[in-house]
Amino acid sequence: MNTRSATGPAALATLIVAVLAAGCTTARAPTAAASNDAARAPTSTAAEPAVDGTRLVLATMKAGAGTEQGGSTDAFAYAEKAGDASVGKLAAADGVARVTGVIWPQKGSTWAGVGFTVGVGRAGKPVDASAYKTLTLQLAASTPGVLRIRVLGDEKAIRDAGCYPVVLQPVTPELREYSIPLARFASESYCGANARTIAVTQGALSAVEVADAKVGGGKRDVDFQVGRLALGR
Repeated sequence: MNTRSATGPAALATLIVAVLAAGCTTARAPTAAASNDAARAPTSTAAEPAVDGTRLVLATMKAGAGTEQGGSTDAFAYAEKAGDASVGKLAAADGVARVTGVIWPQKGSTWAGVGFTVGVGRAGKPVDASAYKTLTLQLAASTPGVLRIRVLGDEKAIRDAGCYPVVLQPVTPELREYSIPLARFASESYCGANARTIAVTQGALSAVEVADAKVGGGKRDVDFQVGRLALGR
């Protein structure tokens, strides 16, 4: 009599194949979320100013000109007497804009400057910055000195008159981040009825201006840098 078990080699092989087949049909498939993550394009910080609840990034300088947030940039010179100040070509690299120029009051200007303006809204639209308390920006100059920072609203006449609020910030050759309370900004004394408070300006913030406005007795080279701008609560 043959006493070999029914679970001989052939039967055992059949059982193993069945188990493996069952395992394959019950294995968990990759989730749709994982598949979507793998295919998702990197998000771009250039689309909109970044907000983290306490900080609003207004401008990150692009190579050449403009900002990652879609704002415009411009370098300029001004003087009481035409020709007493000139501006060089604006350049930007690694998120920092470099502004150069010359202030030389040969014609007797008592005021002059070389400046840089950066728009903070997309397509020229102002930003309501009423909820924020500080302006933070990266600054440096080729020699230790003072830069004038002005926040600009959306009234062209007030901008042209130089009557939006300003603050003076000492800077060094090292690029550093400065956080300035917006409450420190005030219009200059000559503005009179054209003066705008910081509260009014914040309601329709359109740009930030940085300028070297020191006028001496002779020719002076201007060279300063402006990096990322942000607002803080």
